[in-house]
Amino acid sequence: MSRTLRTVIVAVLVAAGAAGAQPAREGGEPFAGVVYDLTQGGVRLGEASVGLIETDEGFRSRSYVDLPGIARLDDELVTRPDGAALSYAVSGTVQGVAIDMRVEFGPAGASVRLTQAGRESTFTLPSDEPLYVVDNNFLDGLQVLVSVVLREPAQPLDVAVVVPLGGAVGRLSLAAREGTERVELAGGSAEATVLDASLSVGPQTVDYVVWAGEDGRILAVELAAAAVRYELRDAATGAGDEGEAARETAAELLERTAACVETRELRVESSGETLYGELSLPVDAPAAGAPTLLLLPGSGAVDVDGNSPPVLTNSGYRQLAQALGCAGYGVLRVAKMGIPPSTGDANAATLDSYAADTAAWLAALAEESGVDARRLGLIGHSEGGLIALYAVAEGYVAPDALVLIATAGRPLAVLLEEQVVASARRAGMSGEALEAYARDAAELLDAVRRSSGQALEAEGELADNELVPLFAHAAGLLRSEIDVDPAALAASVDVPVLVVQGLKDIQVLQVDGQLLADALPRATHLELRDLTHDLVDTPLPAEQKPFPAPTDAVSETLVAAVTTYLHGTLKLAH
Repeated sequence: MSRTLRTVIVAVLVAAGAAGAQPAREGGEPFAGVVYDLTQGGVRLGEASVGLIETDEGFRSRSYVDLPGIARLDDELVTRPDGAALSYAVSGTVQGVAIDMRVEFGPAGASVRLTQAGRESTFTLPSDEPLYVVDNNFLDGLQVLVSVVLREPAQPLDVAVVVPLGGAVGRLSLAAREGTERVELAGGSAEATVLDASLSVGPQTVDYVVWAGEDGRILAVELAAAAVRYELRDAATGAGDEGEAARETAAELLERTAACVETRELRVESSGETLYGELSLPVDAPAAGAPTLLLLPGSGAVDVDGNSPPVLTNSGYRQLAQALGCAGYGVLRVAKMGIPPSTGDANAATLDSYAADTAAWLAALAEESGVDARRLGLIGHSEGGLIALYAVAEGYVAPDALVLIATAGRPLAVLLEEQVVASARRAGMSGEALEAYARDAAELLDAVRRSSGQALEAEGELADNELVPLFAHAAGLLRSEIDVDPAALAASVDVPVLVVQGLKDIQVLQVDGQLLADALPRATHLELRDLTHDLVDTPLPAEQKPFPAPTDAVSETLVAAVTTYLHGTLKLAH
C-alpha cells in the first residue's frame, strides 16, 4: 500500500470520526487504557488506545492514535456528565509535521487555537447547541456518546458534533438496537449491544455500526462503506473450548499472591537523582533474609508496576514480583531516572548511568533488613536485560544469578531498523514506500551516531524524516546503546544466567535468545512457545497480540521456569 493511499484513508477517517474506549462506572474508578487495532479491507493500518474515566463531574480521557509512516497523535477530552465537551486538546505529528490544537467550548460554540509546523492560527466554530467531539481516529468521543446512550437505551441521541482538525461542525445520531447479538472478533466472539451511528458533516454522511460489551466498552466499530474497522484486542468472551478452564486474570493473580509478600518503598541516591523502588519480600522469609532480585525494566516510561498507560496497564512487573514472592524470593521493582516518583530527566540517561543506578540499588539491597545480601540477583526485561549484561560485563555489579527475559542478542540498531520495517509492513506498506521508510530508519541511526547532545534537531536533511520526531528527544541514550553488542557483553558474564525467549515475541526474536545463550559461558536457555514480549501468553498468532490486555495475567509457565531456575541457583548461592 502506498503512502499516498494511506494518507487518503486517514483523511476519510478524519472526516468521519470513529471510536471506542471503556468508561468507568460509579465511584469514578477508571478502567485501564485499552488498545484497538485499525484495519482497512483486512489490512492493519495501525492502532488507537484510550483510558477513560467517568465521575459525577463528567468524562475525562487520554488517548492516542499511531499510524506508522503517517501520524502519531495524542489527545485529551473533558466533558460534562451528559458528554458535551468542555475542552479538547490534540498534539503530535502528521507526516512528520508537528501539530498542536487546543479547543475550549462555551455557549456560542468552540474556540480553536491551532499550531501547525510552527505557525499559529485561531478560529471559531459557532453553535447554538452544546457540542460533542468526534475527531481524528481517536476512540474517546464516540465512547462517551455510547456511554450516554446506554444509560437509557430506548432513547436515541441526536447531537451537534465538532470535528476539530476537520474545522467543521456536523451532526451525529446514535441509537441502540433492541436486545443483543454476538459479534465476531479475531479471538472468537462476544455478546454485544449493537448501535447504529450516522455522522453528517456538510454534504457528507457516514454510517457505521458500533458493538458494545456488557460493561459499555466499545468492542468494535465498522465503517462498511470504507471497509474500515476498529477492534478491541482480546475482547472476545464466551469463545474457545467449553471444557477449557478460565484463565486467571491479572487482578485475580495479584489478589491471590498479595498475602505472600510484604511490600515497602525504597529510595536511593544515584546519578545525582533520587530513585524510587518498591521491595516485596516473602512473609515467611528465613531469619537470614530472602534471596532477592532487582528487576530492571524495559524501555520507555515504565513505572514500578510495569505499566506505561495506555499501552501497558496489567501491572506485569508487580504480578511477577508477587508470584516470585510466593516461591520465597524478594523482588525490587524500580522506576528509572525521570520516571515518577524517581527524579531527573529520563532523556538524560545513558547506558553507563543505568549501570551505575543498578550498582546503587544492589548496594542498597545488601543493607536492607529481610534481604540475604549473600544471595542477590538481577532480572532484566527487554532493555533491562541489556543494562544487566552491561553492568555485569563492565564490573559495576557482581550478582549471584542473572535472568534475561526478552533480551536482544543483537545491537539495538539492528533491532530498531528491523522493528520499524516490520511494523510498517504489518500496517500494509510495501514497495517504494517501504524502502523509503527503511531509509528513514538508517538515516535516523546515522544522525544519532553523529550527534553530540541529549536531543537531535529535526532540521536540514532530517526535516522530512518521519522517524526523527519519535526518537529525537532521547538521542543521547540511543547513542550510548545502539551499537553495543549484547552477545559480546555476554561472553564475559561468568555467572549463572537464565535466557528466556518467547516465541510469540515480535520485538525480540528467537535468534536473539540463541545468540545470547551461545555466547554466555554458563547459560540455561528456554524458549516458551506462547510467551509474548510483555510476559503474557497468547494462543493467537504473534502479530495479533503485540501488547497485553489490562486483564492479562503474567505467564504461568514463565513464573514456573524462573522459579525452578532460581531454586537451583540463587537459593543455593552463598
